[in-house]
Amino acid sequence: MTTKKHGGWSRWLAVLTTLLALVLVAAACGTTETEPAEAPEPAEAPEPAEEPEPAEAPEPAEEPEPAEMAEPAETPEPPEDEDSTIRYFSMWREDEPQAAVLRATIAAFETDTGAKVDVLWAGRDVMGPVRAALSAGDPVDLVGFEAEPLSSFVNEGATRSLQSLLAQEIPGESTSVGAVIPKSFLDTYAVNGEPHIMPYISNSSGIHYDGRLLADADRPATWDEFIATSVSLGENAVQHDGLINFYNAYWLYYLILRHGGPGTFHAAASDSTGELWRSPEIRAAVEDLVELVDSGALAEGYEGSNWPLSQQEWANGNGVFNINGTWLASETSGYTTEGFEYRLLPFPTTEGGHNTAEAYQIGWVVPNAADSPTHAMNFIAYALNAERLRGIVDVAKNLVPRSGVGVPPELKDAADMLANSPGVHRPYDGVQGDLPKFWPEFMLINDQLFFGQISADEFIDQMAAKTVEYWANQ
Repeated sequence: MTTKKHGGWSRWLAVLTTLLALVLVAAACGTTETEPAEAPEPAEAPEPAEEPEPAEAPEPAEEPEPAEMAEPAETPEPPEDEDSTIRYFSMWREDEPQAAVLRATIAAFETDTGAKVDVLWAGRDVMGPVRAALSAGDPVDLVGFEAEPLSSFVNEGATRSLQSLLAQEIPGESTSVGAVIPKSFLDTYAVNGEPHIMPYISNSSGIHYDGRLLADADRPATWDEFIATSVSLGENAVQHDGLINFYNAYWLYYLILRHGGPGTFHAAASDSTGELWRSPEIRAAVEDLVELVDSGALAEGYEGSNWPLSQQEWANGNGVFNINGTWLASETSGYTTEGFEYRLLPFPTTEGGHNTAEAYQIGWVVPNAADSPTHAMNFIAYALNAERLRGIVDVAKNLVPRSGVGVPPELKDAADMLANSPGVHRPYDGVQGDLPKFWPEFMLINDQLFFGQISADEFIDQMAAKTVEYWANQ
């Protein structure tokens, strides 16, 4: 076992500082980290007729199906030789509200248990420091990040099963972890039926607007209505930070899923022949995106706008729509005018298409290389206490996977969307998480389409050729 020193990062801090200095400040969510890709799926078109299982709502009318119904077990006692310091790598920057909530939880955990939590507030490049530490032989006990990039880490076999955690009692409550976290959340990233990612935030995404600027009767529901409404609103109707490539990808990925259903984008990215990019569903989606670009609804200069410029303009009333995650309310609250009403449109539907909601999880994993795995799991159970999670709702303005904790008023539309959706899908249809080396290849070509630099035909031809080339080199 490698000995840890509480608060001591001297052995490899210089390496981490160099890594972090080289990374641009990312937006609130998303990553372009690349890892080994999985083998491609067979080149068959996905079945569009069947929707996924119904979504679990943040505030459902009935309790969600629990992951585990067994009587809660007491907090396990760590083995005597287990280090009592948890080395925790977090995706949050120290000045973010989520970090403030977690710091309070950490302080209470240390007081109540006697264990110590040594935190690196690494920001969105957290997996860089995690991998640097593991490569140097330094232990990592707990990693908190978005579930999609974490899933690449899970798929490498680098994380521990959290199955035993489901029966563990949540300190301060007479219930277990598995009784309060919906099974559907855990099953999304399960390995051999056992969870490896434990969520504590359940985001989604959609098209945000100030409710004062658009009456409920005028809310566009279809793509045609959205284009018409955006054009009628005039200059800067759709604000967008075009230098954030994974924000650019929102538009086409959603359109592909609206036309073809969940799995369509993933199947095309996994097709070693490249032919699925030529499917009618993807062509229709690409042509819809070209329609948006050509409509003039996007704010002038969106191609060169860097986060958070356009979303701040949006919050200030310069524009109506902004496609983003449900973290937008938290990020822009300091820029809104008095009386601003956070509202959200589900991504518009297409004729004869599909209508699912994005289920975007943020959670924890415990690496296989952890020196303090029992302490780390005990911390997860401790942090999932309803009162402690309430800070994520009230302070950080995020949704959480537990029912009964509440919903931020700014996210009521998002909660309703998840509750009423006929199904859910993974962010970016799982391409970002399952095919992390292909993902940046897609974004490069998608940017050209979204910036009006190539036509629909050119995009399809380039994506088909790039997919063949990519899989030939795996």
